[in-house]
Amino acid sequence: MYRKILVVVFVLAAFALPSRAQNSKLNGAWKLNASKSDFGQFPPPASETDVITISGTDFKQQVSSETARGKSQYTRACTINGKDTPLTPDNPNAHIGPVLLSKILCAWDGSSLVITEGFQMQGSDGTDKLTYSVSGDGNTLTLTSQITSAAMNANRKMVYDRQAASDPAASAAAVSSGPHPNLSGTWKLNTTKSNFGQMGGPDSGTETIVHNDPTIKITVDQKGGMMGDVNYSETLRTDGQESSWAGMGGADVKGGGHWDGNALVINAKTSFQGSDVTIKDTMTLSSDGKTLTDASHVETGMGNFDSTSVFDKQ
Repeated sequence: MYRKILVVVFVLAAFALPSRAQNSKLNGAWKLNASKSDFGQFPPPASETDVITISGTDFKQQVSSETARGKSQYTRACTINGKDTPLTPDNPNAHIGPVLLSKILCAWDGSSLVITEGFQMQGSDGTDKLTYSVSGDGNTLTLTSQITSAAMNANRKMVYDRQAASDPAASAAAVSSGPHPNLSGTWKLNTTKSNFGQMGGPDSGTETIVHNDPTIKITVDQKGGMMGDVNYSETLRTDGQESSWAGMGGADVKGGGHWDGNALVINAKTSFQGSDVTIKDTMTLSSDGKTLTDASHVETGMGNFDSTSVFDKQ
């Protein structure tokens, strides 16, 4: 984790990537605040919780709502590439509740995400322009909707409050109960099976893990690569509690882990020259206990990075 932060900072400083990154503040679970919303001519739902997940250019919004007609669930999904994408009726992404979409376009507008959906209503074409914006403190999501067609012109504003990770409705993937795999051991980096992406990887590496829930200590010894030799240890919790340590230049790094099924998910965050940096590591153990895979997703204000490190047990 610490080496990844060093490498990300190095890449940011060296290449100054253009700011076309996703707004990581959109990720999370959001509960509709009906009292702050304006539904226009549409009846408001009794309740609604949305879970938004953005990974790279993949967007997914899982909606669970309850109206006078009963409970419903649907998923809005698209690729954030600024391209108009036709949708056929057999495409799962074409079905947004009772509405059948004919096309969809997803693009960033500054820090806001704009999704334009095409549909047919009463025999005429229509569009619904959805704009997702998050407040500066990251706790409020505002979703505006502009519906335009020959049969209707309507505006809506839905306001959502971020849900805490401890809220049962706050996560689409609940932490599983029961025993978890133990990641303890000495693990040698398999560079041929790994994919370090644009961050680059070391020439060789070994990780020694001492895992006793609710803590895990990871000692890293890596050689070569753009950062040269790197040696460090970090101790994290696996029960969702956050801890902190000093990063590059004395920057405060905060992070913690939690179980998502049999995968240990570690989230860390820091900042560099006013740009937020977040790292999500997902560590999974093969069924035979001989291979450890660490999938890392890094988000910054200047770009996003993905890498996968594969380790063989010694």
